[in-house]
Amino acid sequence: MLLRPAFLAAALLVLAGCGSSEKTAATTTDSGLPPGCAVPEVDRTIRTFLARPSFAPASVFEVYAAQESDGRKFTARNRDVALAHARARLQLGERSRLIELRVAPQDFNHARVTFRLTRLGPDFRRRGITSRLVSGAGTIDCAHQKVAAWVTKGP
Repeated sequence: MLLRPAFLAAALLVLAGCGSSEKTAATTTDSGLPPGCAVPEVDRTIRTFLARPSFAPASVFEVYAAQESDGRKFTARNRDVALAHARARLQLGERSRLIELRVAPQDFNHARVTFRLTRLGPDFRRRGITSRLVSGAGTIDCAHQKVAAWVTKGP
């Protein structure tokens, strides 16, 4: 007889736990990210950017900057200058691979990202760069699914 109330109490706890899980899953999926900036969309935007650099329209573009371990720095607040630099590095044979990505809402049309990459450039060895890891942050223009800001440090 005592087992019945104990079983009922255990069943209620399991059911209550299941309800909590559903709420957690809904909260996790509804993260407040703007349309066009769900995590899979941002992941795709960044991977496309790394393979074929392009930026958000000039009116939305903010900055493109790189600080490398050999002391070189590049900063551009002009979209065309930034695009020329990014494409030149790609044409030289530089390759980057996304290994970690975090996405958070910024405003109604932008998401903030932090990321880690591996980056290889054919000139790195000559410049004394032996590391491959890069950390960075940026902004994604959700309406155009393009990079609006991109700042990296390393290798």
